[in-house]
Amino acid sequence: MDREREHSDPNDLDLDPADAFSLLGHELRVDILQALLEGSRTDGEYPASFSTLRERVGAEVSAQFNYHLGELTGHFVRRTDEGYELRYAGWAVATSILAGTYNRRAAFGPTGIDGRCPHCRAGTLVASYREEWLAIECSACDDRLVRYPFPPGGLESRSLPAVLEAFDRRVRSHIALARDGVCPACTGPMDVTVPATADGKAGTGSGADRDDADAGDDPIVAFRCRRCSNRIRPVPGLALLEHERVVRFAAERGRSLSEPPFWELEWCVSGDAASVTGTEPWRCTVSIPIENETLQVTVDDGFAVRSATVESGEPDR
Repeated sequence: MDREREHSDPNDLDLDPADAFSLLGHELRVDILQALLEGSRTDGEYPASFSTLRERVGAEVSAQFNYHLGELTGHFVRRTDEGYELRYAGWAVATSILAGTYNRRAAFGPTGIDGRCPHCRAGTLVASYREEWLAIECSACDDRLVRYPFPPGGLESRSLPAVLEAFDRRVRSHIALARDGVCPACTGPMDVTVPATADGKAGTGSGADRDDADAGDDPIVAFRCRRCSNRIRPVPGLALLEHERVVRFAAERGRSLSEPPFWELEWCVSGDAASVTGTEPWRCTVSIPIENETLQVTVDDGFAVRSATVESGEPDR
């Protein structure tokens, strides 16, 4: 929401990014943000008084604590009549620390996981995690089904099945946001591009890739943020997975698309399920089979659904 800003309070002025990050350059200040976040999610005092916050942080020198709290107040912390609380910027920093986005490293795999490859039907799926990217592949047919960023903190206190469930939901939600024109990274506006290969089929990439050179030379749909240039290149079926018409089609046939994970649905990870069916105007049709029927969904160059028709006689896959 745009509004005219009033600058009566100097704390409401924008900060240069370098100045904002410099405010976090002391361990005690980070401890203050984490203590406020902890207080906000527990039954403790929140907003927290000066003395309560100092006790939570464990600061021994009152003057030092007062100085560092004062540096945070205005941009990261808000002082109210009830005490101190996080502003959104402070909350974002504290939760990013929990996510491990800036300060943690982790790796695992390849590790065998439950499920079957939607291409070769072998129960040989493996998951691996390197450099903040989680990938799921089939060791039998050597197909990569998905590779997408996942914060290291998401691995903490979760079993591998729980990690995969969280990863499934994260990718789905990011694709849905991108399709709706909202960048999941910076909330900027996302544009749709719809190049096609010569034969009108989708590129050979995996289910979802973000700014990944191995995603296929000519994806049939790509979403790019105007502000941060975040690029997401899903298989077209995956971009329709959360669409209400697709969800209703599945529900009417006793299926829930929340299970299994999307990488076990062939039309969500294979470009063969989509083809360009028109150029003037541009149209792409995605085939979504369930039981012995197929939903044919046609989208335009903005990836808006133009039609959805049911055909019978297709085998389940």
